This record gives sequence, C-alpha cells and structure tokens, in this order.
Amino acid sequence: KQTLRQLASLDLITWKRERVHQDSRHPYFVFPGYTFQGRQVAISGFGNLSLRFSTDGTTWIDREIIMHPREDKFDKGPLSPEFVMTTEKGILLLYRSMQDGHQGVGVALLDISDPRRILWRSESPVWTPPKEWDHENERLIGVCHLDGRLLSYWQILGKGVYLATYGLFKISDGHSSKDVSLQLARSKNNPMIAPNPKNSWESFTTFNPAAVYDGGKVHLLYRAQGYDYISVLGYATSSDGEHIDERFEEPIYLPTANFEYTGTNKPKQISHMYMSGGGYGGCEDPRMTRVDDKYYLTYVAFDGVQPPRVALTSITVENFLNRRWLWERPVLISPPGVVDKSAVIFPEKINGKYVVMHRIYPDILIDFVDSLEFDGSHWLEGKYKISPRPNMWDSRKIGAGAPPLKTAFGWLLIYQSVGEQDSGRYKVGAMLLDLKDPTKVIARSQSPILEPDASYENEGFKSGVIYPCGAVIIGEKLYVYYGGADSYVCSATANLNEFLVELLHSEVARLTKPMVESILML
Repeated sequence: KQTLRQLASLDLITWKRERVHQDSRHPYFVFPGYTFQGRQVAISGFGNLSLRFSTDGTTWIDREIIMHPREDKFDKGPLSPEFVMTTEKGILLLYRSMQDGHQGVGVALLDISDPRRILWRSESPVWTPPKEWDHENERLIGVCHLDGRLLSYWQILGKGVYLATYGLFKISDGHSSKDVSLQLARSKNNPMIAPNPKNSWESFTTFNPAAVYDGGKVHLLYRAQGYDYISVLGYATSSDGEHIDERFEEPIYLPTANFEYTGTNKPKQISHMYMSGGGYGGCEDPRMTRVDDKYYLTYVAFDGVQPPRVALTSITVENFLNRRWLWERPVLISPPGVVDKSAVIFPEKINGKYVVMHRIYPDILIDFVDSLEFDGSHWLEGKYKISPRPNMWDSRKIGAGAPPLKTAFGWLLIYQSVGEQDSGRYKVGAMLLDLKDPTKVIARSQSPILEPDASYENEGFKSGVIYPCGAVIIGEKLYVYYGGADSYVCSATANLNEFLVELLHSEVARLTKPMVESILML
C-alpha cells in the first residue's frame, strides 16, 4: 500500500519523519499558513485536481474536485499540482498537464476567502519544457519562491538538474492593464516645463525632451514652438531629475539648413499631411546620446513640404557642458521621399559597429554603420526591424523613444506606440534587447508602462499623447522624460532594478516563459 510521508528538517541535512498522510497515491501540496473554516487545506490529484481538508495535518478528508482538464485548451491531459502560495489577490496555483508525452505548466488563481472557487485560469501554458529535453525522462523536483521569482527545478535522468525561473506578478483578472507592477510613477512636479508667454519662441508649446545625465545634472533639450509654428530646441537643467534648476531664455538650437523650415524659406503652401505637434517645420523631437567625447543629436527635420527625415548633428562634450553651442553642420541620414522619424543612437559600438534605430511606419528599424560621420549622400537602410504585435496594446505602430540605456540585463529601450484598438492615444512601453545583438528582443512589456491619463497629458495641443524622447539612470532610479499632450515636458520614474526584473517577467496575471539554465550535471 502506498503512503505519503511528511519529513521536516532544520538544516536540510538531517530529516525527521513527522506524519504519514492516509489514503494518498499522489503528493499533497498544503496551502502554507492558510486555513479555511478552521481546517488546513491541501491540493492533490492526477487527472482532476482536488482539495482536501484536515484538522490535524495527518488525516485528510472531504475530497472536493475543483479543476478538470479542458478539451479545447492546452491542459486537456491529466492535471497534477506543482506549487501553491498565497498572494494579496488570492491563492496562486501552478499545475502541470501531460499530453502526448509533453508537459505544460498552467496557472490558476483561487479565491482566498473560498479556495473551492477559481477566479482565473490561464488560456495557454505559462511554460513548456525546452524541445531538446528528453520528455520521457524529465521529472519535476520542486518549486520555491525567492526574491519575487518562482524557481522550478527539473531533473533529466542521466543528464542533469535544470532550473527554470518565473517572475511573480500581482494577480489581476487576466485582462486588465491597470493592475500590473510594471508601471512608471509620474513626478508630482509635472509638468516640469510649460509654454512661456514671455518668450515668443516657446509661447505655444514645449514638449518631447531629449535628456542626458552629465556633470551631476540632467540636461533637457526640448522642442518648443511659438505662434510662428517653427520648432526650435530649448534648454533646461535639473539636479534632482524632477525640478528645473535653470531654463535658458533663448533657444540653443535653431533650424539653419534648407531641408528644414527656418522661417526665411517659407514654402508657398504647407503640407498638412506631414505636420506633427502643430509645427510648420524646423527641428522636431530631439534625441541625444553621448558617444566617447561627443554628443550626437538626432531630430526630425521638416521643411513644411517634403516628407520629414532624420537629421544628425553633434557637439563636443566640453563645448556642451560649458554651454558653447558650437554644433556641427546638420546632415540628413534617412532616405528621401520617406517619412522617417524617432532616430536614436546607441551609446557605444556593438561588434565594432555604431547602432542607429529609426522609424518608418509601422516598425522600428535598426542599422549597423561603420561611422557616424554621414556625408549627406548615404542613408540609413533599415536592414533589421522590430514590429508591432497584432492584437496587443502596441499593434498599430511603434517607435524608439529614448536612446537605449545599458543595463546588466540588456539594453533598455523605452518606446512609444499606438494600438489599433485605441488609435487616438500614444502610450509608452519598454523592451530589453540583447547586449551583443540588439535586433534580438529579450523581453517586452505586455501592457503599457504609462498611459495618457493625467490632465496635462490630455489638456493641450493634442489630447491623449505621451511621447518619450529621453531617459537617464541616476543611482538606482530610472527617469523617463516625455511630452504631454504635445504641450508640456513631463517625467516619470521607477526603481531601476525592480523595473528590470519585472520587465523580464512581464505578463498580466500569468507567469512568463522562463530563462532556463543547467545548474548541476549528474
């Protein structure tokens, strides 16, 4: 006769037999630190999953089936429990389903006030073992919860023990994008910069700021317009990332080339189909990156008639920090006849190449180039791309926001997007790109990390727009700078490490696909 024995240890070396569980052919998972109607609760089963109840932890009675296989889902095979834990939203249950020799891991949320009731159950597996595993000889050893992760240990007989890690998120109803951890927190000081009626060049709008952190300060280069609707770049600094210490009374960058509307080369008729932010032309939506001893500034050059293109200029770090605005002559780097925007430059070479991202509807395009010294006759080609995701919040179009930030987990890219289901609103997301191959997306936020819900994101030139152009890391904090309603400069923050960990495991009410690694070879 098979019995289930319970052992206990204080040092994980010496074990003492505590109890013999009666009438069990399958493991019991006891709900830790939890009782229901004065009794301990466990889940067991193979095929169907059942709750068992006990008053002494030894005798388990009142078997009640709560979960069956589903014929039309991934878990149509026999079910067996893998792990349970209590959360603020309910009891999290991980379970396995075996079908045709292959295992998949599902997740369900049980009502904490009555564990017999299922609040939510995943529609697809949250993890499946890698294809290269020998599925006939794979065995789950156990699961533990550590530092916001679920660690699942698997043995492949004759090969080794492997670790699969899952990120643990707040549990919602499986559909809402409002109740997730991966969110930026708006600064209480928003908007940081607003139009100034005293200065004609920035009396209409001030928005879409580039940002760099250097010399103990955040330097903001923001797009500004007066009522001539010509875009120029203003300058402000912040020592704490959220409050403006200094703001220049004059713009620090003006349109000067014939491929951007300067005010003196006014066309006979403005092409309204290419206008953005109410602008007739000029220097729009800047991004800035430090590479070695130079700052490279990319922006959208618009002459009021031709399709907007990406322009590039630069300035030495010494001149920039000493406020000598000696910019190099700007040059176009995107092809003619095509609307190309949202260009960002990586802060270092990757595999001996400079990396530039830009956007031709609807994709983010990626180029690897030998030099940033463009001559005005060779253009970005967009050889690689990252695309919108059908049926998701970023389904219509995406564009790079801030230049990527290097982290231990990968290149952090803050991006902007519009979805088909909400086409009038710009939202913000995040990606992690491989450090050695930034065309490879490691992780991507399943929900927006910021949505246009604040008043200053809806009461301005264009309602429902948040558009990031800059991001910096100061200590342990991430600062993202964006334009609100095409009218204001705003910021939002997050704890960098927590943000990255959550991004790596970004899903709503489910566990993500894990990173798998061998931890012990037998």
